[in-house]
This record gives sequence, C-alpha cells and structure tokens, in this order.
Amino acid sequence: MAPIWRDNPRLETLYQRVLDYPLPPRTRDYFPMDRDVTFGKNLVMGSGRYCDYRIRLTLHTALTQEEIQTYYSKAIIMGAETKAMISLYFEDSDDAGGRRGAVEAYDSHGWNWNWRCM
Repeated sequence: MAPIWRDNPRLETLYQRVLDYPLPPRTRDYFPMDRDVTFGKNLVMGSGRYCDYRIRLTLHTALTQEEIQTYYSKAIIMGAETKAMISLYFEDSDDAGGRRGAVEAYDSHGWNWNWRCM
C-alpha cells in the first residue's frame, strides 16, 4: 500500500494547486462540482510504465483563445515532481459571446511499484 499512500497525496496536491491558481479575468469554473481528477497508467497513450496525474477544469470565458493561451503560457503549477504541463481545449463562441473550454494540468513520473501504473 505504500505506493498508493504516496501517489494519492501527490494527486490531491496537484489538484489543489490547479484550484489555487487564479482563473483568468472574465472566466469562471463552468462545472465546479464535476471536475476530472485522474491517476493511472499512460493517460496520454504510449508505452512504458508511467504514473500519470491529470486534472481537468471546464471553463466559461469572455476572453479570446489567444488571451487564454497567453495567460496559461505564464502559469507555473508544480506537479508531483516537476512543473505540470498545461493543455487548453476550446469550443466555438456561444450566443452570449462567451466560450467554453477546458484547462488540463498533467504530470507524470516513472513507475514506482504502484500497481495502478503497471
């Protein structure tokens, strides 16, 4: 159970860091009760034995894609061992002039005897 006791707090810490990072201006968390928090093997495909952490928030914003990309390009959110990788996904603008999208923080490390990463 030691690897699970180690990796579960790492996932929780990454999740809290993502939530603590301020959202861009004129942006809100679209589904605060339905966030995606995932831990497992090779979440972004590929081969090998890796333990991956992924946090995904759905956002609604009045900003352009470029403004959101600029904002998150400066983000420093530490992962389990290094800086988390940030990815952004967008939908087209809605009738009210806003846009829905997602911000995803991802981190990974080599297999460390956690059976969930085998």
